[in-house]
Amino acid sequence: MQLNYFLMKLSKQLLSAYLIILITVFASCSTNRFTLKEKRIIKKSGTNNIMQIMLVSNQTDSITLYKKSRNIKADSSNRHLTTLVQKMYVTVRDTNNPGVGIAAPQIGINKRIIWVQRFDKQEKPFEAYFNTQIVYYSKTKSEGREGCLSIPGYRGFVSRSDTIIVNYDLLNQTNLTDTINGFTSIIFQHEIDHLEGILYTDRIKDKSKITKRIKKN
Repeated sequence: MQLNYFLMKLSKQLLSAYLIILITVFASCSTNRFTLKEKRIIKKSGTNNIMQIMLVSNQTDSITLYKKSRNIKADSSNRHLTTLVQKMYVTVRDTNNPGVGIAAPQIGINKRIIWVQRFDKQEKPFEAYFNTQIVYYSKTKSEGREGCLSIPGYRGFVSRSDTIIVNYDLLNQTNLTDTINGFTSIIFQHEIDHLEGILYTDRIKDKSKITKRIKKN
């Protein structure tokens, strides 16, 4: 009787452990894959492969913008990923609507992918990063004016850390940790906020600091 009880209890424990493993594996796989909707967005593009920017003023778009993004395996053999990365670059470099950074949620993809212009490097290149996390924020902060492709026509003053330490993956699956200072650190913080479902306007308590941008003729 005791032996049967022990075997039954052991079987339940093994079943529970097996289910946990299955759930973990499934969650890992689903995190690293694009959804069918995301694949359709990647395949679709406008003139010169420029992708449509999600706007906070659009109710449907705002759902994506305020959703937290998930990790994606950096893999140069993933054609959907490489296509997305290339199209994001073309989009942020659009001469009609240029930016200094862009995050995947801004084009409808809730994955942790960003492009950042590295003003801290000699050639000021644009570079792509995957699964970026900020692991350190300096206590010293500065307030600067920011804008956003998803909130066109407006600017606002945001307080950000002067120095951050970030950890990220590159497309070749290299994992790096980098210390970023100055204006480039502001761009990183802005784009990583997008991955967390946060817009720069959410960080401005005094909404009077958000002003319309005056276009110069």
